[in-house]
Amino acid sequence: MIPVASPTQGVLFAFIAVGVALMYTVRRLARSRPELRVGGPFTVAYGIRLLAVVAINATGIGSSLRGGDETTFISVAKLLAAQPIGTGDFPHGPYGLHVVLFALQIKTGIFNETALRVTQIGIALIGAILIIAAVYDLAGPRAARIAAWCLAFEPASIFFNSEIHKEALMDLGAGLVVFGGVWIWKRLDLRGVLICALGCFIAIETRGYAGWFMACGVVMLVLHASLRNMTRQPRALPLVYAIVIAALIAAPTVLQATGGKNLQMLQRSQQAYAHSIGTGTGGANSNNLALEQVNVSSRGAVIASLPTKIRELVLMPYPWQVQDTNQLFGAFGTLFVYVVLILFIRYAWLSRGQVFGRAAPLLYPLLFELIAYSLTVGNAGTGFRYRSHLTWLALGAMMVLRAKVLEERATASTTDEESVSLQKTQHSTSPVTA
Repeated sequence: MIPVASPTQGVLFAFIAVGVALMYTVRRLARSRPELRVGGPFTVAYGIRLLAVVAINATGIGSSLRGGDETTFISVAKLLAAQPIGTGDFPHGPYGLHVVLFALQIKTGIFNETALRVTQIGIALIGAILIIAAVYDLAGPRAARIAAWCLAFEPASIFFNSEIHKEALMDLGAGLVVFGGVWIWKRLDLRGVLICALGCFIAIETRGYAGWFMACGVVMLVLHASLRNMTRQPRALPLVYAIVIAALIAAPTVLQATGGKNLQMLQRSQQAYAHSIGTGTGGANSNNLALEQVNVSSRGAVIASLPTKIRELVLMPYPWQVQDTNQLFGAFGTLFVYVVLILFIRYAWLSRGQVFGRAAPLLYPLLFELIAYSLTVGNAGTGFRYRSHLTWLALGAMMVLRAKVLEERATASTTDEESVSLQKTQHSTSPVTA
């Protein structure tokens, strides 16, 4: 445990501060969205996640559920917190933003592990609130409320939101990107670009490769929004030029970053997992979390292996393959993902030809993050964590598509009723002929 002057005081302070921050965020967003009534769902979400922390701590299964990364991050954060602010590598240097955040809290002297978990929950839920606000802007209050309740009870995030890890900041980054993306998509508002830039910065400084893929998604979103508004907004054309110029400047760096040593490192990582865990699900050592070994030694091989990696990330391990209590908890999240995926496919099919037109601010980050996490996932255990980020985005996109489909059906039904009523009226007022 982290030595602190008053553990209870730290937990209480974190509990109150996070509660106030969540309440303020909801009310601030509701000022311009009068029907955004999601205080209830997020109060429940906060409470469930706090209860999960208490339950895991009480049962003593935290060490087996949470893995060893937390111990590493906490140890490094303690060393970082011991340094004076502004000297050496503090406050950033070679450390990830998440470690710096932990160090700053530890430096106060009142935060223990439980208090850190509470602040992690708050950061993640602020990201979720921003996603729900984006759903509201794209599909209305009802879709936002349903999505909020679904996010509140999403099984994987109930656990991963409280991890002393990178996940909370990645959720916040994604929330900012989606929220700012709506401003870009609907109005080409440059403030949306700044909000997205902040989200990408947080993601890049936390989990670099995923953050850069998220930034690529933002670029594609800006380009798409500019092209669709070319005839209506004078700022659209300069944005297109800016994106093209930026792409030309960045191309050499991107080519260098996606080849040579980086691909070799990725290939070695894949081989290491395959050798130590097995040669596929249910492999030589019967470890059901092992994934199929794939060739990622070249750009062409990466593209060829991508469908396999996406399938593994989204679907595995299959619920009938769970082997212990820890994986049983993960199976609940997997089943939730299956339901979201089925509904997403259904409403995407019903929205065919209009899918991106309706949900682009959610879909571009979702697709690029899907690629990033698929290429780097080492085993299905890590996939549990990565998939939790994709689930929130997929759920939001699905709810937007669903709302639009239902709106179309209601409009068509109203039109049919009005047509029938008009025909009846015309028939009843027509002159009687002999």
